[in-house]
Amino acid sequence: MNRRTATAIAGVLAVTAMMLTACTPTAEPTPTKKPTASATPTPEPTGAPTQAPVAAPKDESEAVAAANTAYVAFQQAQFDFMADPELGPDYLENFVWPGTRMATIMQDTYNNKVEKKTSVEGEPSTWQPNQALSYVAPLTNQSNGEVDPLGAVNLFGCSDNTGTTFLVDGVENTDIPKGSFPYQVELLYSPEYQGWFVSNSTEMTGMEGAPLC
Repeated sequence: MNRRTATAIAGVLAVTAMMLTACTPTAEPTPTKKPTASATPTPEPTGAPTQAPVAAPKDESEAVAAANTAYVAFQQAQFDFMADPELGPDYLENFVWPGTRMATIMQDTYNNKVEKKTSVEGEPSTWQPNQALSYVAPLTNQSNGEVDPLGAVNLFGCSDNTGTTFLVDGVENTDIPKGSFPYQVELLYSPEYQGWFVSNSTEMTGMEGAPLC
């Protein structure tokens, strides 16, 4: 599946501002990158992981559950991306919404792999969702004005990186804190590609409204 057409990325990007308005005051600012219009799709990278297709949610609990499943799969794909110096950001194109803050973070991660020889080994972070704090927000399609009342999910939970070893040029980087940390993660649903895509992630240690981890 190739998801890098202008039609695919232009329709719902404005939802980020809507989601952040609805979030707690500690949410991250709107994305710094905008998708560029192009009629030429990006080639599918060899071996890129994919999501199992999932139908549009029928209610809020179904939306939160499906978004959680997608995020857990993303964490495994992200770990594989960080561990392999040969993998570029396109490896995550079936999990990350283009033009968002998460796309920028993954590009920065790739730059660090190249310039500083950063890597990981061990196990990916584990995710413990907080169902009580997680919620759904509406998603507006800019191209036609249609609103999907269940199209965006703000997940809250704890991400535990205890099993991950962070490396710089083959040596463990002990400056990175280890443990379970509170996070807010934003995901958007694409009816066209039948999947949930990560648009933002915020580490919430010390922030008001953070889940207890």
